Amino acid sequence: MIYFDNGATTYPKPASVINAVDSSMKYYGANPGRSGHRLSMRASSAVYECRANAAKLFGIDNPQNVIFTGNCTLALNTVIKGILKNGDHAVISSLEHNAVVRPLEALREKGVEYSVAEFDYNEDITIDNFRNQIRDNTRLVICTHASNVFGG
Repeated sequence: MIYFDNGATTYPKPASVINAVDSSMKYYGANPGRSGHRLSMRASSAVYECRANAAKLFGIDNPQNVIFTGNCTLALNTVIKGILKNGDHAVISSLEHNAVVRPLEALREKGVEYSVAEFDYNEDITIDNFRNQIRDNTRLVICTHASNVFGG
């Protein structure tokens, strides 16, 4: 998962964000995929173009495999609860947000286990900590790129 929502808490907003929101309010006044009228089709086209650009950026063959969610918590829940099943294991970093830890704790009741790889300022140690937690039944590895608490 790639988190694009840092703009939600960034101030002041860059001019490009202000212009994009303004353009959206002016030209995309309908729900994409909800109808066949001009405004809905324009919105659908814009969403698909965004999917295609994201797919190209991340080397994804099919833009249909790019999904958008309302926020990062929903995205994390979608991935975690969509992948992990009874008997599966996940590895997370010691820096993970509650948006990762809480769904994993809830999944314990369904037979999902997780291990915590300790963060170290020496990246080789951190990588080894992750490697040492991986098991045969590990299906998911979650590692924050930068902590919202201390930026590490």
